[in-house]
This record gives sequence, structure tokens and C-alpha cells, in this order.
Amino acid sequence: MSDLNDDDVLKGIEKGNSRIIADFYQKNLPIITSYIRKNSGNETDAEDIFHDALVITYQKVRRGELKLDCSLSTYVFAVSRNLWMNALRKRKKIRPQNELLNISESTEKSIIDTINTKDKQLLYQKYFRQLGASCQQLLLHFFNGKSMADIANLMGYSEGYSRKKKFECKKKLLQLIEVDPMYKELRAKDEEPNVPLKNLKS
Repeated sequence: MSDLNDDDVLKGIEKGNSRIIADFYQKNLPIITSYIRKNSGNETDAEDIFHDALVITYQKVRRGELKLDCSLSTYVFAVSRNLWMNALRKRKKIRPQNELLNISESTEKSIIDTINTKDKQLLYQKYFRQLGASCQQLLLHFFNGKSMADIANLMGYSEGYSRKKKFECKKKLLQLIEVDPMYKELRAKDEEPNVPLKNLKS
């Protein structure tokens, strides 16, 4: 499979072609492993990070958002490097060596934004699951754009009680999120939160 170009590999990743994915793993995982082992990690860390980088790449391919201005291997390494830098920050360890990569500033920013958005979604999901079932159901209807009249009908509440309940549920969720140290870190990186967090403030 060594004669495959990046377009072939991307199509293989998108279609879940196990041979193409395995070949990409064999060629690129050792590079990621070497980098992470030099920067306070181990082989298990490298496998986890590389897998997450491939998932991010796959998601961007599926959404038609991946515009390469470098080789696919370089792009996946850049995603892996940024994921590992993020992981080390959370573990309060030293910042890893910043490898020089032949990628544009816009690609680097896109990678960082994607990782930050993923972290925000995980933070939101973590505390959303701690809410009661009725709060979860009501907020899901709200985030899906249903009117308060529709929510009241679906939940079996009066419209006035639905508004009060929505306010209480959003307030509880925001209180849970805001005490998490990761929330402060993400806010420091990017003042504009993702859609679920922004909706909490509305």
C-alpha cells in the first residue's frame, strides 16, 4: 500500500478500509510514539493520542472540512502533538518540545480550535449527565430549538413552569461547569464557548 497518495488514504479512512488504516498506523504510529516518549509519555499514551488524532481527522473528512496544505502524515502528527500538549497541561507537566512542522498558521489554528471544541463538548457532557432526568429532557428540547409552548406540551408542564424549570436547570448546569478547573482553562484560551455553553448564558 506504500504507493497510495494522501487522497487514497483519506478515502480509505472515511470508508473504514482496515488495510489502509492499518498501513497508515504502521507508518505513523512509531513517529508519534517517539515524540510522546521524549515528552513525558509512554506507548499507551501514544496509541491513545494517535487514535484520537485519527478520529478528529475522520470527522473533519466526513464533514468536508479538511483542507490539507501539508502531507496527511504531517497533519496527523500536528493534531497528535497538540492533543499531547493539551494532555500535559491537564496533568500539570512540562510543555513538550515544539517540533517544527511544514504547516500553515491557519491549519495549526484550525487544529487547536477543533481540540478546544472537543474539550468543551466533553466538559458539557460530563456535567449534563449529572442533572436529573427531567432537566436533561427539558434542556435537550431547548437546545434542539423547540419553543417553550412545545416544551411545556411535551413535558406535561404549564408554560410558566417550563420557563422557571428551564432557568433552574440551566443555572444548575452552569454552576457545575464553572467550578471545574478545565472550564477556566478553556475560557482563558478562547472567550467564545461552543454552542451548548453559549446557550446556557442566554
